[in-house]
Amino acid sequence: MESNKPVEFDRYTAAHLSPDMLQRIVSLEDEIRSTTDKDVVLIAYEESQHNAT
Repeated sequence: MESNKPVEFDRYTAAHLSPDMLQRIVSLEDEIRSTTDKDVVLIAYEESQHNAT
């Protein structure tokens, strides 16, 4: 039986960001990497409009 309840991972989608905002995220990744000596990836999500709960 199929449920109509939204699946948790379906509530969010990749955020649509301006090139300036993307560059700021990359710069922050670089800053964290240089401070911690660990590879990090920051991911920007926004709540999906089709499945907002």
